[in-house]
Amino acid sequence: MLLPGLIPPLPPLRRAALRDPALLADYARAWLEFRRPAADEPPFAAGRPILSADVGLARVGERLGAVPPGPAHAALGDPAAAARAATAGTAFGAHGGDAALGELAYRVVRAVRPEAVIETGVASGVTSAYVLAALADNARGTLHSIDLPPRGMHRAGLLGTAVPIELCGRWRYHWRSASRALVPVLTATAGGRRVFIHDSLHTYAHMRWELDATWRHFGPGDVLLCDDVQFNGAFDDFAAACGGASLLVAQPDKGGITGILFR
Repeated sequence: MLLPGLIPPLPPLRRAALRDPALLADYARAWLEFRRPAADEPPFAAGRPILSADVGLARVGERLGAVPPGPAHAALGDPAAAARAATAGTAFGAHGGDAALGELAYRVVRAVRPEAVIETGVASGVTSAYVLAALADNARGTLHSIDLPPRGMHRAGLLGTAVPIELCGRWRYHWRSASRALVPVLTATAGGRRVFIHDSLHTYAHMRWELDATWRHFGPGDVLLCDDVQFNGAFDDFAAACGGASLLVAQPDKGGITGILFR
């Protein structure tokens, strides 16, 4: 299934819920989780070095092997600018995405050459666009996007607006919560190299759960990326517990931080 703005669009939520009644429960649980006080969550510890976007790209190249951008990347343009233009004047201007996270994801996917990339959260699709460009330049692999989009963003047709339609052939969209879909997708994609990108509900409990579930299913050489780790201590706590090598990289466009874990 593809996203609104592409072909075909997602049906209204009511119609989708008739086919998948658990979808309404997914939204209810996400709303309750989102309303938990952030003050109750372990905070992000700012003591570790945070690399600039350029240094982060260089360190990823050193770790995984440097792979130059390919023709799909060159044709991509500026997905973040496209997303900002599409959401300008709407309540979803903050969902424009960050080019630094997209470039990191592109370089990781190019170097790992995975059979599957699994991301949680889509919004305007900036990161999705970079991943799909990397898969096209690799001439292999599929992007599985697990998403519970904001209802208003869905109704306005703003989901995935940053993704060029010519890149959508390698895209599989799963409209449901990560708590329902992540483990089945991880199970279904077992047997090849994989990359995971967390960009869904940024609460401590949910981030820890996604990282733990993915880590248990991943093997040596697979890579995990986690968006906006500065919101709480989930990424650093998990990195310390699992013993994997990790990096923190700045996202200058929106002031966030990306965490990277190497399996």
